[in-house]
Amino acid sequence: MHERPITVTLALHLILVAAAIWLVLGVLLALNAHPAFPDDPLVRGWMAALSFAAGCAVLLVLTFLERRRRPAYFAALGVLTAASLAIFLDDVGLVDLVVLAVFLTPLILLIKDRAWYLSA
Repeated sequence: MHERPITVTLALHLILVAAAIWLVLGVLLALNAHPAFPDDPLVRGWMAALSFAAGCAVLLVLTFLERRRRPAYFAALGVLTAASLAIFLDDVGLVDLVVLAVFLTPLILLIKDRAWYLSA
């Protein structure tokens, strides 16, 4: 298993997209750029900070996944599972379903290719 399977590359790219989603959400929250976000600056600030933190955590996990670090594999499973479940804490719309697909697809691919990640 020396070559990286195409499904591993796809999973890593989708995890990068997931990180970008968190970071963009943080920017939108920080700029109060969407009417559905809370008006309270303190709540919005905390939500923005947590979104940035989630994006950075996903990027960190991605970095270690690319290096095939065993703990990163389990961290990625946890992060993607938690993010997928968090979608259902609010009203679910079309955008939420697209984001859910972005979170679930790499999760499924990680499980499929677990031997590649854990054989390092």
